[in-house]
Amino acid sequence: MMTGNGAVLLDVIAALDTAVADVPVPPDPESIICSVSMLDIDDLVETRAAPTDAVIAVGVDAPTVAHWLAGLPVRAPGAPAALMVKRSSVDAAVRRAAGDAGTTVVVIDQRARWDRVLGMVQAQLDRVEETEAEAGGGAVDLVGLVELIAQGTGGLVSIEDATSARVLAYSPSKGEADDLRVQTILGRAGPARYLELLRTWGVFDTIRRGGEVVDVPEDPDHLMRRRLVVGVHSSSGRHLGSIWVQQGAAPLADDAAHVLTGAAAVAARILTREMRAPSTEERLVQRVFGAHGGVDPATAGAYLRWPVDDPVAVVGVTTTGGDESRRSDAMGAVGGALRLHASAYAPAALTAVMDGRAYLLLPATSESALIGWLRGLVTRFDGDPALGDATLHAALVSPLAGLANVPGARSEVDRVLAATSDGSARVTTLAESRTAVLLGEILETLAARDDLVDPRLTGLREYDARHEGGLVPSVRAYLDAHGSVRDAARAVGVHANTLRYRLNRAQQLSDLRFDDPADRLLTTIMLAVDGRRR
Repeated sequence: MMTGNGAVLLDVIAALDTAVADVPVPPDPESIICSVSMLDIDDLVETRAAPTDAVIAVGVDAPTVAHWLAGLPVRAPGAPAALMVKRSSVDAAVRRAAGDAGTTVVVIDQRARWDRVLGMVQAQLDRVEETEAEAGGGAVDLVGLVELIAQGTGGLVSIEDATSARVLAYSPSKGEADDLRVQTILGRAGPARYLELLRTWGVFDTIRRGGEVVDVPEDPDHLMRRRLVVGVHSSSGRHLGSIWVQQGAAPLADDAAHVLTGAAAVAARILTREMRAPSTEERLVQRVFGAHGGVDPATAGAYLRWPVDDPVAVVGVTTTGGDESRRSDAMGAVGGALRLHASAYAPAALTAVMDGRAYLLLPATSESALIGWLRGLVTRFDGDPALGDATLHAALVSPLAGLANVPGARSEVDRVLAATSDGSARVTTLAESRTAVLLGEILETLAARDDLVDPRLTGLREYDARHEGGLVPSVRAYLDAHGSVRDAARAVGVHANTLRYRLNRAQQLSDLRFDDPADRLLTTIMLAVDGRRR
């Protein structure tokens, strides 16, 4: 389930563009979609109410769809506002049941890939959410840019990634798209003969090489219309993508090439910015870990092809040491490599980098095997220039009973990583670090209470500040050494008699008694809290 502040259903349908083959049951103009899920035949049989406002039904026959719709309550939680299906899943009974339930039926082009459709709907919901969050910021995104280019050129605009295999944004086709545009938007390769012709003309080489606007003439033999295309490049010359403008029913504007030149510069800035932001799939993986409001496990499992109820393991990876201000940059730099190593260990592995930490979702195997692999993983990056003087450390929570438990497990690994930040263990588990976790959180709680300060220790610190007496370090060393004067003296670098003198002086000034178990415990706790406050 993807949730947000909601998109108008008509806008969602428009965003699907050529992926929509028909809308036999038209939408209510005021229908709002806040969430979408993808269900198969088993889900429909077991579901008594639609889990989301929009439902994508995959591989389901028309009688099953009609029976499901007829059995749903009309009022929420009941029938979905929109049902997206392929043509084979729609018949007169489905249309009748949908009409009775108040559900809009959206028939998706038979050639469209379901993961692409789900991604397009999710992207529209996310864009509405982000637009509302950034209202008044004045920043333009790729969708806004294609609208501006379409207005300036009079054509049908699409922006593709550097591989020309994925459409990042596109303007409405208005029924004027040729087959190349239709296939590209559906996530399919365009007509092979025409693509080979574009290669022969050197179009792809030109857009990868520089910012020249290429005028591609129409090709009646392949039913292809005239196009303008320009490459998009970063300031360093890296090829980021391309902008295509197909001529529709009317000729392109006279200054369309000039508009494209300016648009390429704007697109370069947007794409450079978005390279640092998560893609739709990355954002979904982050939601699996509990970010951005979370996600319904069934929908995430369907989109990511992950069994919802299979046992899983969650790993958190962070840096220790080095420049703390560069932690996020350092983790971002090695995040891709972590993803590759995780996928090599388990092909189904998912990786998300958030807030200066990387999180891995893995199928649960034996804990000893996972720990052994993690030890090799974190040490593999020792000396990596991207980390500087820092090293990687990992925390593991396993096994978990399915995707629904992943957000809670992420919180647990965060607790472990926070408690083991001294770097003493390169790989640890929640069970192994339970004492450190609980003690650390107790100390954090005490450190936040200004009223829980022992004035006797405050007096010793003030004495040290005035006389450089070294009393507090000596007391700490004595307690850490479990009362061994010799070990404590060695730790602070003084003679044993000097340490005895300091301990006696500390007791005289504070009235603390280090032969009293309660005083020793309290002093140990207060010194540890003092370290958190400083």
